[in-house]
Amino acid sequence: MNPTQNPSALRSKKVITESLLLLMKKYPYAEITVKQILLETDISRKTFYRNFLSKDDVLSSFISAILQDYVNAIQQQQQKYSLLQTLDVIFDFCEKNRELLFILRDNRLLYLLPEKLNVLILNEHNRYISESQENHRESQFLTEYIIYFNIGGVWNLIVRWIENNMCDAVTDIKKSVNFYLSNIGKIDIRDI
Repeated sequence: MNPTQNPSALRSKKVITESLLLLMKKYPYAEITVKQILLETDISRKTFYRNFLSKDDVLSSFISAILQDYVNAIQQQQQKYSLLQTLDVIFDFCEKNRELLFILRDNRLLYLLPEKLNVLILNEHNRYISESQENHRESQFLTEYIIYFNIGGVWNLIVRWIENNMCDAVTDIKKSVNFYLSNIGKIDIRDI
């Protein structure tokens, strides 16, 4: 995607993205073409390709933008919150983006969220780690696995909730997670 801040380009990107999302409500994502997107807009092919490489780039750019909002919300937490408090931010993000999440679910594209988050959160983390070269490699290696583990667990939970039409009570989900976390220390890893 072209990262320009030109108002005309931003308007074109918005129209293209909205068109793609509208088409995704009606047709399977795999069947949608750039030509179809353009037919839904007054955007020329030249303008489309000045801003995006493909329909995948349109979707990827949009998802990246909303996930950056999610990461910013997590980072705005001034104090260290527990996983359960962080889940509130995640559930709020999901409610705010309910329509998109259902579109992704219906097109079997929810996997894009944790895939992009793995990269985004790891990049954000790398910005803040110390520059100490002595323990940097080992701690970075361990941190990377922990980040992927956390994202996978949390987002599998969220995907399940989305697949259930976001109908299950958030408080019940949080109680289940709290129960699991409070009992995990009681599990002997040698039994696994």
